[in-house]
Amino acid sequence: MKISNKAPSKEMMAKANVNPKTGLATDYLNLFNEYIMLAEMVNDGLMEENELKNWKESDYESHFIKTGFRGVDIVLSAYYHMDKNVKSQFIDEVNKLISLIKNHQKYPLSKLSEIKHQRDLVEAIIAKGTPIGEDEHSHAQEDIDALFD
Repeated sequence: MKISNKAPSKEMMAKANVNPKTGLATDYLNLFNEYIMLAEMVNDGLMEENELKNWKESDYESHFIKTGFRGVDIVLSAYYHMDKNVKSQFIDEVNKLISLIKNHQKYPLSKLSEIKHQRDLVEAIIAKGTPIGEDEHSHAQEDIDALFD
């Protein structure tokens, strides 16, 4: 695996399923979707609670390296060259999601709604660089501020 010292082209990112706008790949969500699916099966009585303890967290880089994802060099190069503010926010939101999952592993009959919501926030960052509603909120605040100018 060879990581380039410059960001991959938009075409290269698109071929590797990396969002050219954000530099992030949606495949990372599979890790969290897997947990949610297992938890729903436990809630439905189709699996034993102890199955949830088998789920292991993985950071973005490790996930793509461990899974043998085709195009991992492009995925990681895009990640290393992405906007620092978006990356910081992404890492913070992923860490919140992992924390929620770890807590759910201890108390598996608790609701999944917080985990699903947090997963949706991570997905929004991958898709557009901001969590759901954040960009709309900032525009609404600008509109309110303009009333007082």
